[in-house]
Amino acid sequence: MTMAPTLRRLALALLLAAGSGSAALAQAGYYYQQPQPAYRGDPRAYPPGYYPGKLVQPAQPQQGFTLRRFFGAREEPSVPARKPVARPRKPAPPPAAVARQEKPKVDPATHVVVFGDALAGYARQGLDAHFAENQDVAVVPKIRGDASLARTDPADWPSFIKAALDGGQKASVAVVMLGTNDRQSIKDGEDSVEPLSDRWKDLYRQRVDAIMGTFKERKLPVVWIGLPPMKASKISEDLLAMNEIYKDSVQRNGGVYVDVWPGFVDEENRYTAIGPDVDGEPAKLRTNEGVFFTKAGARKLAFFADTEIKRLLGTGEAGTATAAAPNPGETAPAEGTAVPSVEAAIPAPPDAAAPVSLPSKPLVGPVLPLTRQDVAPGGTLVSAPPKLSGDHAYPVQRALRTGVPPSARPGRADDFRWPRT
Repeated sequence: MTMAPTLRRLALALLLAAGSGSAALAQAGYYYQQPQPAYRGDPRAYPPGYYPGKLVQPAQPQQGFTLRRFFGAREEPSVPARKPVARPRKPAPPPAAVARQEKPKVDPATHVVVFGDALAGYARQGLDAHFAENQDVAVVPKIRGDASLARTDPADWPSFIKAALDGGQKASVAVVMLGTNDRQSIKDGEDSVEPLSDRWKDLYRQRVDAIMGTFKERKLPVVWIGLPPMKASKISEDLLAMNEIYKDSVQRNGGVYVDVWPGFVDEENRYTAIGPDVDGEPAKLRTNEGVFFTKAGARKLAFFADTEIKRLLGTGEAGTATAAAPNPGETAPAEGTAVPSVEAAIPAPPDAAAPVSLPSKPLVGPVLPLTRQDVAPGGTLVSAPPKLSGDHAYPVQRALRTGVPPSARPGRADDFRWPRT
């Protein structure tokens, strides 16, 4: 039990004899810890971990000369550090399914070309969703998001439209929506005209006429969508004045103006972000900044334009003819042969009976004055109540003046006498 302390003291004595005391101890890894004066008294006052006046060896063994080697003790073989076991990685999740891309429509018969600024992009989005299942209609965007009809050169938009239409782009109908960035001054030579002034309206109307003239030269039907109300009331007031310019110019040049304002206001004609969608369900139609549209709002915006597109193309569904196809069992008539109509096969209805003439009534009856004086049968004025005379005077006087009822006649309802037996 006491072999280990004895061997340790013997080892220290040999070290002191072999070297110069502290140098040998330092080589062996020992150092002397001096006691602190504050704790030389009561040992119970020592703090935890404090050992006064003893030799202390660091816990980690020092390389080089050790006591185990000095006494020839067998050193335990060092255990090699365990390599971290590589855990099997979880299989990576499969990549998210890519949204199904719609196949491009092959040779559609109807091409709806959308021209305009950022708001026109939402009209195009709504038309795309509306005609997604109709392979016979293609919606072609020609959008310039940051363009302005007031800021740019007057010939800028007409030139852009001509380049698009003359470059081989097929077009059955054009949809236009402009004006988001047009509440700004217009250059008139060297002068700058203030927005919405009388001169500004004249210059702006000329630019809208130039756009409509471009479509009119190519005999292309035009559906011009008006601007919707905005969250800021001052902007909405300006847009109302601009919509009047669009409506006047488009209708003068043979186009169709679509007023979408009622679809995005409440009962008091004020801006609202929530309203009925195309299915009649309440939905959020406008984005938070009060300018652009949500998906439901874009669908509703396109709904207004789609009605006029179908009417212009003369179809029940855009790109689908309304004429009924013949039945498979029927043979088509030869060319030049008159086709009998359904109306000709129906017998004519019988002649309607002549109305019976009724005597006409006068529109106005006899005029009777309300203040007319009563007259007697002879024509004299009645100045006093009539006097009672004759045989009927006595019972009338008794009944009306005295209150004595007249005697009941036999068989009358007021005859309560017992019948005679």
